Amino acid sequence: MKNDIRSVRLPVDFFAGNRRKLSAKLPDNCLVVLFAGKAPVMSADMDYPFFADRNFYYLTGIEQEESVLVLRKEGGNTSESLFIQTKDPLRERWTGRRLSQEDASTLSGIDSIRYVTGLEDYLKPFLSDHSIPIALEEGVKYGPAKEFEKSMRSISSERERISLGPILARIRMKKEPVEIECIERAIALTLEAMEEMCAHVRPGVTELELYTTFDHALARRGCLANAFSSIFAAGRNTLCLHYPVPLDTVEDGDLIQVDVGGRVAGLCADISRVYPANGRFTERQADLYAAVRACQESAFRTIRPGVYLSEINDAAKNTAQEELTRMGVIPGDTPADADVTSYYWHNVSHHMGHDVHDVCIRELPLEEGMVITVEPGIYIEKWGFGFRIEDDVLVTKDGCRVLSAFFPREAEEVSALITGVKGGDSPCQTSV
Repeated sequence: MKNDIRSVRLPVDFFAGNRRKLSAKLPDNCLVVLFAGKAPVMSADMDYPFFADRNFYYLTGIEQEESVLVLRKEGGNTSESLFIQTKDPLRERWTGRRLSQEDASTLSGIDSIRYVTGLEDYLKPFLSDHSIPIALEEGVKYGPAKEFEKSMRSISSERERISLGPILARIRMKKEPVEIECIERAIALTLEAMEEMCAHVRPGVTELELYTTFDHALARRGCLANAFSSIFAAGRNTLCLHYPVPLDTVEDGDLIQVDVGGRVAGLCADISRVYPANGRFTERQADLYAAVRACQESAFRTIRPGVYLSEINDAAKNTAQEELTRMGVIPGDTPADADVTSYYWHNVSHHMGHDVHDVCIRELPLEEGMVITVEPGIYIEKWGFGFRIEDDVLVTKDGCRVLSAFFPREAEEVSALITGVKGGDSPCQTSV
């Protein structure tokens, strides 16, 4: 199977290192309790597919539901215990093999592996001592973590609680080299699937055909959980940012907004392109394409350590104002920023990593090693279309590196990809 990524995993040292980073940020004499979660009910006896809490995965490398990580920091030392489901041959006939204690230890690097049936007794002496601060994820919407948070509030309103979210967000914002490598693999995987999909772009194709072609290409390469639900929107549907139901037929002259991302070893890609259904941009479409690309280049030039996400957005937004004025969409005497928000609907950048919209503290400046997206978009309702162009960017020592730069992005390259007029090697032959 071509480029099967199922065997790609982050090394156990990565997860152990993340636990050390977290421990260093915590006060002494505290207890950390973090839950993998449980698949929510879809309907009747059907559950949604399980997907582990990303903070839990970041610290353990474990994807099995109902697992719980407990860390105890005392006297400057941190003990680690991982609680997992017991082996149950009858249940495993229906839902698949559960991890053994040896499996869980190998994957996580944690020596103390216990069964979750013993969690309550294990925690009891710590929870009865109200002088021990409890560190947990606060604000989780449902599941075991929510129930545990509620129980902690009911046991004692005086006990000190430490919110793990902001602490882990600061840690996760800066990526390790192995994470960057997996993000690059996810990008290459995504763009290979996009190239397969592009071979089917033509007037008369349905959005659904393109959607399923792309997702099938990812699945054949071992990616069974996309970074997010694929977006394929044609014609006026491009004016819906998260267009949810790809059913319409693509007409001659339509543009097709594609916003997609694969996932490798838990790390995400997030790429957006816009394609002319017949391979040719109209003059108006090409004009808007040039404007959006100008916004993107303004953002690229702004990115460097010390810069804030708001500054990147301001740079792209100012360029959008200039371009819309140039095209006559906004009158030349309009005060700056007065009308641009009617066409510039969303921010240009977000952090990306173990979540496609990765945890972050937007008020913190960029640092070398962070990964963000650059996705300016301009949407002109009276023209009946709009779009965004999105690439993934690594913040470097003195600027940025566009991780997805090898895939066709300029208007003439995009047209050539659809019409099949290619020069040299395929743009998507980067090995994953």
